[in-house]
Amino acid sequence: MFMSLLSGSVLLKNALVQLHWQLLADKVDAHPAGHLNEHARENGLTFVLTKTGLSTPDVLACHPCGPMPASAILRIDEVCFPVGAIAHRHTHAGAGIRHLVRGSLRLEADEHVQTLQTGESWFEAAHAPVRAVALQDVGVTSFLRAMIIPAKFEGKSTFTLADPNDANLPRLQVTHRHIDLPL
Repeated sequence: MFMSLLSGSVLLKNALVQLHWQLLADKVDAHPAGHLNEHARENGLTFVLTKTGLSTPDVLACHPCGPMPASAILRIDEVCFPVGAIAHRHTHAGAGIRHLVRGSLRLEADEHVQTLQTGESWFEAAHAPVRAVALQDVGVTSFLRAMIIPAKFEGKSTFTLADPNDANLPRLQVTHRHIDLPL
């Protein structure tokens, strides 16, 4: 199975799952920055699960999902970082695509460090440690996240700090869960 993120109003007949996210244009610093809706919109994003990979011009990211848990959930949520927020080194129980919808973010992983700007996407493997630092001077940085997670995490956080001592550090980012969809 493949997870893809597409821009705009894309409807695929061969999609196993297709969910659309729409930016709330009138809420510049609001959290969440958008919402899921039933129909794709021109300025929205579409998360798709398919049996084969997609490679059309509107595909922002496409990755194989890897081994699926016997009982799994597709989670789409949104993480909002105010100025100065840091997600200390952590992992998640599921792999998936992330997409920066506003602001800028520095990601520090074992193999690389990258700076992302609004409109860029990336993939994180399950249980892969990462640290994220919001880089904006004003406003907020937000990214959408679509993960396939074990069903036991339905309604629960998948966030695990790599170093338990970091639990004493400030955690300014806020997460809004849009949906936990059983697969």
